Amino acid sequence: MSPIDVSVVVAVKNEEKYVSSAIESILAQEGLRHEVIVVDDGSTDATFAILSDLQKRYPQLQVARNPRAGKCSAFNHGVALAQGRFTCIFAGDDLMPAGSLAARLAKVNGLPDDEPVVGLCKLVTMSEIKRYDGHVVPRAHGRGALSGISPFMNRMALQTIFPVPETLPNEDTWMELAVLHLPSLRVVHSDIIGCQWRVHAGNSINMLVPFPEYNRKITARLKAYSLFLGKHRAALDEPGRRDLEAKVACEQQRSAGSMLGVLRSPVGWVDRLRALSITNAALYNFRRRLYGLFSGW
Repeated sequence: MSPIDVSVVVAVKNEEKYVSSAIESILAQEGLRHEVIVVDDGSTDATFAILSDLQKRYPQLQVARNPRAGKCSAFNHGVALAQGRFTCIFAGDDLMPAGSLAARLAKVNGLPDDEPVVGLCKLVTMSEIKRYDGHVVPRAHGRGALSGISPFMNRMALQTIFPVPETLPNEDTWMELAVLHLPSLRVVHSDIIGCQWRVHAGNSINMLVPFPEYNRKITARLKAYSLFLGKHRAALDEPGRRDLEAKVACEQQRSAGSMLGVLRSPVGWVDRLRALSITNAALYNFRRRLYGLFSGW
């Protein structure tokens, strides 16, 4: 068994404003043996210099440069370096609440290593804009977040989920699909808040931006649906395959801007309404105004 309980893998690019506090919040975790692997994805600001200085002071911190380019390839590279019994990924602009890493480990520590295990936790938003601040996601008791913070994965789960296709702009949709649709994964939910998720203009995607920019980014992200179905079709059970095929069909209608097509798509009502809310600028702006009402479900 690895002497390292948890490897935390962080991919960063031009995060000089937040990266020091983010990494130090992970390094300060107590009650377990952990390593922190940070992969710099070609930063052009002071991010790498800040990380290099931190590495001199913290022996459990490993800093690497991404040998390729892109967020997913940075995470893939970092995950390949991880030595822990469990691995989770984190962002270079968020904060890890004190004690949360050990608490998350305790939720999955007694489970067998010979089956793929994934642990989920909650996140809480941070923002200078009041309507985006202080939202716990998800709200429901006993449920962990599917996106916004990564699963806590043992070695078998890591091998099942990674590598993430490097044509995708982000890893989180791919990982969410794995947790939702791969029947081999044993998923453990918790109410632990494992991340203070910072909402700011530098996020890879959020609802602070105008609809054309948001739409461009979400369309690129949701290509994960068809890619995941293509790779894992044989591993899906029949309900999972049908559900994913329905999501692919719904996204085709949403990305085409068809409200009627989304409403007629074969997904459930929650997915249908979520897709509808980002189908055009008017609906998107309505959702933005009611962010506090709709976030966390």
